[in-house]
Amino acid sequence: MVQLDISGLSYFMPIFGFMFVFLIVYSVLAKTKILGEEKWINVFVGFIVAIIFAIMTPSREYVQTVIPWFAVLIVSLFLILVLVGLSQSKIDAIMKPWFVWVFIVVLILIFLISAINVFPFTFSAFWGNVTGFVTTQAKVTGAIILLIVAALTAWRITSK
Repeated sequence: MVQLDISGLSYFMPIFGFMFVFLIVYSVLAKTKILGEEKWINVFVGFIVAIIFAIMTPSREYVQTVIPWFAVLIVSLFLILVLVGLSQSKIDAIMKPWFVWVFIVVLILIFLISAINVFPFTFSAFWGNVTGFVTTQAKVTGAIILLIVAALTAWRITSK
């Protein structure tokens, strides 16, 4: 059996990450027209953001961690839709708002778990500061809980 060793492509991961970030930033800027309709400004800003991502190792590791999981999520979504399309005549049976929200929640979880894996000390320090503040400041914790309960109650009363 012939095996193909593509581990040499790992040397090009910074270039792939640079190209990915550049294309995403340029596409978003061109579509939203936040900076106007001048293409060279969008290219320039996309290039600068991509250079920052290529230079900063933690941000590059984050992008390299998120991309494979995002690709797995997209392929899984495609296969689910193919199976539903083959088993039913209408694909609208599964394409409900709840399905889209499940997809968005899974995508957010991918981003959060990847960030926690890439930046473990930042998240542990942040969580330690939050829990320390909440446990030592009883008045602030009580006020926050009261605000949350009041907001949920107001939302529930006005939703009818």
